[in-house]
Amino acid sequence: MKVISTLAFVAVATIAAPAMAQQGYMGVGIGRGNLNVSGTDLTGLSNATVKDTDTSWSFRAGWRVHPNFAVEAGYTEFGTYEFSGRAGPLAVNGDAKAESYSLSLVGIAPLGEAFDVYGRVGYAHSKFKFSANAAIASAFSADTQEEATYGVGGRWHFNRNWSLFAEWMKNDKIKIDNYLAGVDFRF
Repeated sequence: MKVISTLAFVAVATIAAPAMAQQGYMGVGIGRGNLNVSGTDLTGLSNATVKDTDTSWSFRAGWRVHPNFAVEAGYTEFGTYEFSGRAGPLAVNGDAKAESYSLSLVGIAPLGEAFDVYGRVGYAHSKFKFSANAAIASAFSADTQEEATYGVGGRWHFNRNWSLFAEWMKNDKIKIDNYLAGVDFRF
């Protein structure tokens, strides 16, 4: 909890500094999450198979406090990954869903007037929800994790207020690579 409080204080203090304030932005992205674990590792069933890709999406809001730095908060839904297998004679089916709230520091390298590349590193509060169903029973569990988040991307500013972005991002404990494309609105 102290980490969250410290990061929130730094973010608010940085954003509130009027001498450094540049501009705010909000963005949405959609893409593909790729699960990097086997069905056996995900479920504990020795013969499990898993659908290892799904649609992911994110929402983010940030403040560019300097031409080369921004502070950003975001929400990412990494997708829902369906699995199936057998526990002895019983068929087991279910899914696993991952989502995350994050606070990141974004380093930005402008490449002229219309393009920039960026890298992010920060803190994420993530939840992994798991449900399984068999003929005689159902189970549900959820695991919450505090972890690091990181990623790289590029952005094209096609007019004064609008940008398109492409990004790869990942959290260090959720084993999902997330590839996103989206739009940012600057204000």
